[in-house]
Amino acid sequence: MKKILVFFAISILGISLSLAQVNNSVSQRPKPKDNPKAIKDDGVGHKINFALVFAPTIDWMFPASTGMERNGTTIGMRYGVGINVNLTKRKNFYASSGIFIEQLGGKLKFIDNILIPISVENLPLTTTEIQRTYQANYLTIPLGVTLKTNSIHNFFIVGNVGLYNSFRLSSFNTDTYAFNNWQTGEPEYWSRQRVKSDEVALLKESVFGGLGFEYSVTRNMRAGLTLNYVHSLTNYFKGKGKAQNNFTHEDQKAKLGYLEIALNINFF
Repeated sequence: MKKILVFFAISILGISLSLAQVNNSVSQRPKPKDNPKAIKDDGVGHKINFALVFAPTIDWMFPASTGMERNGTTIGMRYGVGINVNLTKRKNFYASSGIFIEQLGGKLKFIDNILIPISVENLPLTTTEIQRTYQANYLTIPLGVTLKTNSIHNFFIVGNVGLYNSFRLSSFNTDTYAFNNWQTGEPEYWSRQRVKSDEVALLKESVFGGLGFEYSVTRNMRAGLTLNYVHSLTNYFKGKGKAQNNFTHEDQKAKLGYLEIALNINFF
């Protein structure tokens, strides 16, 4: 009987040690890794988030003065920091603003009277066609709304609409024109270096709208691309005789239109 009890005790002790060893090996076994493609973006957003934005632009003008014609497009940009205020508990509906620098412009051609720099003492007035490239730099504060869908395999469709409120910082013109050389009578082409201009209006109001997408890189960061169209509501030039054509004596009028390809990184 004693032998049986001893055998029984030894057996129970051996089984207990075996179970303990198995349990220990299971607890030390590495856990299966999460699917790296499954970004745990739960859709819950903070009240305020920030975005770094860089947007190349294709710019053109809509002339509205007699004799002025569009003469091509220019390349510009918008860059800065966006600020989005979450209006719901999830990442779906935002009031959007921020602070940006815009470099915009366009090309026009028209007949005008210009001074030809033949000598320092003699600057004759000549009527000719001018091909002018415009560039203006603005400080822009947008006011708008941004809508975002829920996750579609870590992608989010984005739409935005609103106003750009812009304040001119500086402006420049570059002219190309032809005239008959006063000595030979042959056509001669001139291209002026970029010069500062005081003809551009101080304020610019524009409407914008666009669609794009974001991709969830981590729970708190998304990278995105949005295609926006922007159209100015105000005249590019100053009014009331402050920006006139010297040939027609008419106020210059034109509006800006441009396409933005906005690349952004959002931090939630």
